[in-house]
Amino acid sequence: MISPTRIMHFEALGFLYGLAAIVTYQLFTGQINLQGLLQRKDGTGQTSPERIQLLLTTIAAAARYAAQVAQAPPGTLPDIPSDWLYLMGGSSSLYVVHKAWNVFKAAQQLGEKS
Repeated sequence: MISPTRIMHFEALGFLYGLAAIVTYQLFTGQINLQGLLQRKDGTGQTSPERIQLLLTTIAAAARYAAQVAQAPPGTLPDIPSDWLYLMGGSSSLYVVHKAWNVFKAAQQLGEKS
């Protein structure tokens, strides 16, 4: 007989795989719009290095943590290494500082026009 814990494990996996299938389907059918995801929002249409850097850092950290979770003993979650917290904090800080700088420049340009 299968234990209730094992049944819950399979239900959780089924839910996660189902959710991944739905998101993948919607991505391929265009129901989730990714157009302009990595572009600057200032109207130039240029690729934003800050967005790419933040996305790659997030994917790398998530993949590393997922690998650690897969190797962890059952019923435990591994600690998040402090160096990854610093990396994510620095990455997010760079993005926010650049975003704030762009808003500041835009406000200055509006002030000069009036």
